[in-house]
Amino acid sequence: MSISILLLLVIETIAQAPSERFKKANALYQSKEYSEAITLYESVIEEGLTSADLHYNLGNAYFRSDELALAILHYEKALKIEPAMADAKHNLDFANSQTLDKIESPPKLFFYRWWDALIFACSCNLWSLISIGLLLVSVLMFATYLFVGNSSLKRFGFYASTIFFLLFIFTVFITDQNLHAQDRQDYAIILPPTVNINSSPSEGSSKLFVLHEGTKVKIGDQSGAWREVSLPNGNEGWVLSTDLGEI
Repeated sequence: MSISILLLLVIETIAQAPSERFKKANALYQSKEYSEAITLYESVIEEGLTSADLHYNLGNAYFRSDELALAILHYEKALKIEPAMADAKHNLDFANSQTLDKIESPPKLFFYRWWDALIFACSCNLWSLISIGLLLVSVLMFATYLFVGNSSLKRFGFYASTIFFLLFIFTVFITDQNLHAQDRQDYAIILPPTVNINSSPSEGSSKLFVLHEGTKVKIGDQSGAWREVSLPNGNEGWVLSTDLGEI
């Protein structure tokens, strides 16, 4: 298939519904037409539509196109939406193994590891469904307490209603924490092959160290076109915002 025909195909399909474009992009990916698939995936995202599967597939297309940094960025975005997505975790680990900068993060305390594991054990939507289910059970148990004449059942209904309502409150909190984690944009991926990290937000400032494509950094303050970044080992500095892909 010639490039001109593929270009016409992409232009025609951009006018289709996002779901149809997503399916068409998947078909192009399967046909190893990665650049055309990327164009369609990105067109869906530009409309403000997103999902873990969309970012995962886009990450795969970028990886097949030798765009390592963009592949890592979209694997990270997929996991931000669906932290338990095993395929995205596997591909992200493999992509990270191809990066030049090997920066180890200090281990978290076991409490924080358990808490993060709990928050991200389910997607935000699943936690919401669990919360609703617990509330319905709590209401049912409370109805048992109100309308059943047997004293043992009334006692059971009261205590069960209280326990399920407390679990409902807890899962609402977990859902809120999961949602905030998705909304936060405090990490980014280095996009160019090589970037200098400056000591201050200006071109004339001294160069502290160099980072390479695919490296994950924590982002902080912004000053004009510059963004402060830091690494798990404590190194920090400033880089142009255009060199970063925010997760």
